[in-house]
Amino acid sequence: MRHIEYKIFSIGAFEKEEEWLNEMSAKGMQLVSAGFCRYKFEQGTPGKYIYRLELLDTLPSSAESVAYIKFLEETGVDHIGSILRWVYLRKKATDGPFELYSEINSKIMHYKRITYLCNFLIVFELTIAIIEFCATWNKYTVNGHWILFLCLGVFLTVIAGIIFFISHPIRKVLKTLKKEQIIRE
Repeated sequence: MRHIEYKIFSIGAFEKEEEWLNEMSAKGMQLVSAGFCRYKFEQGTPGKYIYRLELLDTLPSSAESVAYIKFLEETGVDHIGSILRWVYLRKKATDGPFELYSEINSKIMHYKRITYLCNFLIVFELTIAIIEFCATWNKYTVNGHWILFLCLGVFLTVIAGIIFFISHPIRKVLKTLKKEQIIRE
């Protein structure tokens, strides 16, 4: 039996998404494909798989990512699907724990990739917002169009603020991992 769920997770909540996927697996709902806010499950053995998400350095179609995914598949990991650079992975629970990062440095790099993505989105949104604010005072905005530019600028600034707020927990985890790395050295 197939079942489709629609759910929204933010960039900074990938661990919550993993947790939810593993809870679904514990109920016997095994992920077979993932899309933007859309998850397709099949009824199966409860707790059969453990799920993990990873943000790759490059798109999954790049040679580097293809080689990495192939390596993971050779170790018993299934690649379920991807959304841009995010990949959905699973491993049979009977094969033991499923950890993508065996050392603190690789975990730090993963969190840095997520932070860099969020920073890029924030800078992009603010850049477009500044352009919109500048257009508000441009001599070519006539017939009340300046209100539209002003509203778009405010909207994009709010979006940048939301991305910053959403990515804050990731920044905290990254800071904690860096402190832990210093202590271990």
